[in-house]
Amino acid sequence: MNIHDILMKKAEKNELAHFYIVESSAAEDEAFASLMKFATNFIRDYYHKIENAKQSMTNLMDHPDVYVLGNLPETEDKEDKFFSVEESEAFARFFEFRPVQGKRKFAVITEGHRVNTLVANKWLKLLEEPIGNSTIFLLNPRRQKLLDTIHSRAQHLRLPVSISLSNLDNWKTFLGETKSQSLSQFIEKNIKQNQDVLFWSNEMIKWEAEQLEQAESKIALFDWLKRLQEMETFHQPSATKWTLFYSYLQNHVLGRL
Repeated sequence: MNIHDILMKKAEKNELAHFYIVESSAAEDEAFASLMKFATNFIRDYYHKIENAKQSMTNLMDHPDVYVLGNLPETEDKEDKFFSVEESEAFARFFEFRPVQGKRKFAVITEGHRVNTLVANKWLKLLEEPIGNSTIFLLNPRRQKLLDTIHSRAQHLRLPVSISLSNLDNWKTFLGETKSQSLSQFIEKNIKQNQDVLFWSNEMIKWEAEQLEQAESKIALFDWLKRLQEMETFHQPSATKWTLFYSYLQNHVLGRL
């Protein structure tokens, strides 16, 4: 389960925190884009899945209950100065009113390094005493040390480096089909279609790298790869590989979906 899914579970129980600082392990330029993508996807999914919103939402600015303070990834001339007092006051005023369409308001501060002491002091009450149902995401693409007054009032999230998974949809389809198949159906289908256990194992490695499960799942993955290497070395039959892969998926993957 990744960070997005964990927060969605909290949202279902109305347990979202008021204030999150979100960072990425990636380099700054990539981090800025990935953090914005994370915030955008989560907020969009929240309104669609939790509040059953019908309207489409192509970007954050489309929704009246969402406020974005700072630059966007597609901005050509990015300003890098501190947020002004006027900007900080406009941001705070956003929370003084009830949501227009939904039950929760969201705000995204795109660059934590642009928050100085003057602005932080303007937000102290807002961050300590949330107004209504609201959640703030402060993105910190530079992983810069933030002011203690900001740092101490937030829950902290760190996104893993995004790993390219070109076959993500196919991987999800593969898992979905496996979940409903018996062992014999699984073996017959994959051998008949000339599928490669090693290919799907590689896709699983990429997927697993972005999951935030307990260490047991990582140990199980390591054990499976070691076993697969042994089978490749000793030229085990395809049916044997698929049988053991099916067992691994049933015991360590499918139950987490």
